[in-house]
Amino acid sequence: MSSLNLALAAVLGTSLSYFGPIILDIAQPSLEGIPFLSKPSAPWSCAPHNYTTELVSLEPLVIYIHNFVSPEESELIVKAGRDLLVESPVTGYGSESHSQARTSVSAPLPGDDAAVQCVLQRAEAFMGTMMAPGRDEMGVAQMVHYTSGQKFDLHHDWFKRPRVRDGDAGRKRMYNRLATFFVVLQENCTEGETYFPEARPVAPQDRGKGSDVWREHESGGIAFMPIAGNAVFWPNLLSDGSGDPRTLHAGLPVGEGTKTAMNIWPRVFFGPEA
Repeated sequence: MSSLNLALAAVLGTSLSYFGPIILDIAQPSLEGIPFLSKPSAPWSCAPHNYTTELVSLEPLVIYIHNFVSPEESELIVKAGRDLLVESPVTGYGSESHSQARTSVSAPLPGDDAAVQCVLQRAEAFMGTMMAPGRDEMGVAQMVHYTSGQKFDLHHDWFKRPRVRDGDAGRKRMYNRLATFFVVLQENCTEGETYFPEARPVAPQDRGKGSDVWREHESGGIAFMPIAGNAVFWPNLLSDGSGDPRTLHAGLPVGEGTKTAMNIWPRVFFGPEA
């Protein structure tokens, strides 16, 4: 090899050793976008999670839960339900219909989604001894989305007549909605509170106290502001299994913006085939 070639090889080797790492750093983001060069992402798993609670009303029992879901969980759940949204139904005597009383869109959330499963497990643990192991179940969670002006007028979540569980061919497993978790996933809106006309603070409160998450409504009762990550929990049934009329509530109209939430309705089963 000539002396000129030797000199060029030396310069090239020195340049690569110096600039090579810099070039790789610059190119790395682009390379990661190529499927066959990207590292496979680790499967999402449920991480330890802490939340705090606030007992707001005793009759009916209404508990406010701070930080019930994480921002990552909220994002994943919204992603799982976004493409499934349709006009929200209203449940009546064993059937469903559409009504101007409920103008949001909603979707059943896939039960095999990891983030959905994580939050359902957390909700089940929260309920302690309310559910009978091997009999009762968490049911199908629902995502609901509100835009400006959309609402859900005063209603109860419990059924006036128990429902028959879908998929139990040949059996009559009757159930009702034992309780409700209303979990706010995302919010960028004004108004849109969740309102309970029959709920009352356990003890008299100063008008301003609690105003960061709830307020005493001018018509009586309590209204909860939509705050992402937080939830409201209440039992729907009395001790004899009948619906508690005091759990009447409404999703007040959203002012400007949007609100996305998750309904969790644990099921309690009745009858000889429960």
